[in-house]
Amino acid sequence: MKGQIHQLCKAAFLLAMLWGAFAGHAQTIPLQLPDGYGTLRLGVVCGEKSRWLDKCEIEKDGVHYIIKDELWKGGNVELVLCPLTDAEGFIVKATGNNLPADARLCWAFGACNDKASQRPPLCEINPQTCKDNVFSTEGNAFTVYHGEVMRLRITQGVMPLGSEMRLADAHKQESPLTLYNSGKKTDAPVLSALCPWQEGQPLYLCVHKPGRNADYAHFMLPELFDKLYKD
Repeated sequence: MKGQIHQLCKAAFLLAMLWGAFAGHAQTIPLQLPDGYGTLRLGVVCGEKSRWLDKCEIEKDGVHYIIKDELWKGGNVELVLCPLTDAEGFIVKATGNNLPADARLCWAFGACNDKASQRPPLCEINPQTCKDNVFSTEGNAFTVYHGEVMRLRITQGVMPLGSEMRLADAHKQESPLTLYNSGKKTDAPVLSALCPWQEGQPLYLCVHKPGRNADYAHFMLPELFDKLYKD
């Protein structure tokens, strides 16, 4: 039974990616949770320059993505997306190959709003769906509270160790650094962070709805990813 559920989750995950590709977003990296539970966006910072991965050259093979850009010259970023089985959500394994020595990963999360469930998967975090999102952080993990008071919903995330998290303004997403340095005075709050990225060292990011067994910690993610990806 558990294996059947896992296969159904994988099928739903792949359908979501196809929906994004055929909705006019050919280069969309599908990092959007269903039912308006939030959108994750990834970028790379090299010195004073930065680039969103969804703005780069993307090669896709199933749930495997290779991202190239002139900012990191002959190197590339490798992403593998894997759906969870104990909760609605996913793990991302991000590996930087031959990136500049000062390269850092930038991640941002937000857009938790019921109306987002009616939208196709987007690259950017939609500022219109960030209002009234309330963030709580603890170490490298976060919780987002959203929705109506009597129908409060929750989204959770576990991010790479060393993530320097701060609130930012979703109206200012011209680049990862622009967002990260945008300040928290806004009607469209998102959580943004920079984290160190060593050559060839994979980073793991996990976002999900609450689930009965969905109590994830960072040290669990590599083993969990390997198990799910092989299954």
